[in-house]
Amino acid sequence: MELTRKKNITGMVAAFTGNIIFGFTFVFTKQILNAGMSPYVLLSWRLIIATVALAALAACGVFKMNFTGKKWLRMAPVGMAEPCLYFVCESYGIANTTASESGTIIALIPIAVLILSRLIFKERHTRGQLIGVMLSVVGIICVVLAGGFSASFSLSGYLLLFGAVVIAGFYNIGVRWLRDEFNSAEITFGTNVLGLVFFTLLACTEGLIKGNMATIWLLPLENTQVLVNIILLALGASIGAFMLVTYAIGTIGPTRSSSFAGITTITSILFGLMLLGERMLPWQLIGAALIIVGVWSANYFVSSRGKAGKVTKKG
Repeated sequence: MELTRKKNITGMVAAFTGNIIFGFTFVFTKQILNAGMSPYVLLSWRLIIATVALAALAACGVFKMNFTGKKWLRMAPVGMAEPCLYFVCESYGIANTTASESGTIIALIPIAVLILSRLIFKERHTRGQLIGVMLSVVGIICVVLAGGFSASFSLSGYLLLFGAVVIAGFYNIGVRWLRDEFNSAEITFGTNVLGLVFFTLLACTEGLIKGNMATIWLLPLENTQVLVNIILLALGASIGAFMLVTYAIGTIGPTRSSSFAGITTITSILFGLMLLGERMLPWQLIGAALIIVGVWSANYFVSSRGKAGKVTKKG
């Protein structure tokens, strides 16, 4: 079905806003991890709060969720892709490589989405879209490498990061596949529940091995700033941003939606400029410009037949 002007605009606004929110999450995550919390415990707490909050909002009528008669098990592979496997591969991949290497490899996600959407959905892309996606990726890499490139030569790290890229690609494709039956709130809730179980089990296993089970789970209750940051991540990213991006994928398609990933990079730079006193380097400025041009190109040069994204009746 051809995209209406309203659906096209709301889909782009959703993708833009969702990626802006993701850009603000890095500083909150860093502060929590610096306080001594394990990534698995952080994700567990974050998803517990997000799941409870989303269920409460649905009960109050803010969001509509109804799983009756729906094949909710279809969400399992999508939820296992992200947040589960993606965060594990990304975390260990980053831990075993340098910041420049990990940032460069993760920047390839839009290309993975483009290739998979072509292979699986036979989605046709205009030349302008292809150029736009490539410009966005190059822009992200410019920003990442502005601080200098260093190599770890860690084969395991590279494989994990490339695994994260492929998994993220399949997640985007999977969300589009689910959108014919589930709305954005239902997909977000279902994948959050799966992630909650997955990371809680990992966090408990880690706590038993290290013998610090009580300490890791009580940290948010003893540190107000940590608790506030987790709540912001849960409500802002795990609910708000994921719902917006899920809606965008179902509306304008995974390729166009993923082209907005560079907005996250720009947001994180601006956040550092405004609040952390960081300065923008010349290559970062060039990279930001390439990202903006790339996003515009990927969303302006769309097939007139509307094959860039499938519109469904789900909200």
